[in-house]
Amino acid sequence: MPDFAGLYRIPDGELPLRDIRYLALVQVDLIALYRRWGRPDVGLDSLVEWLCFAFALPGGGVFAFQREAYNPPTPGFLLSANQVLFSADAAQRLVEALDIPEAALIEVSPEAAV
Repeated sequence: MPDFAGLYRIPDGELPLRDIRYLALVQVDLIALYRRWGRPDVGLDSLVEWLCFAFALPGGGVFAFQREAYNPPTPGFLLSANQVLFSADAAQRLVEALDIPEAALIEVSPEAAV
């Protein structure tokens, strides 16, 4: 299991997009993330502009908290992770590693809950 205490930010451009997938919905305030981890990266795809906080762990785990920049369809952020971190247990540990007391796991992907 990766070292969750060694969490660090990476530019969202370093995320291997083909290797990460949706893991969970996390209730966490944008301002709380900003205060703890700095400004989000802003990306644009064919649909919308995204806010992204990308992270890595020693040992190869990478993940991101993302949401639409304007008019997000749900409160909170989508948590996407690579295979190293793709489990319900890892999702909970990632939320705890954010070091934001009010952050909470709302829903875990059924694929990860298995």
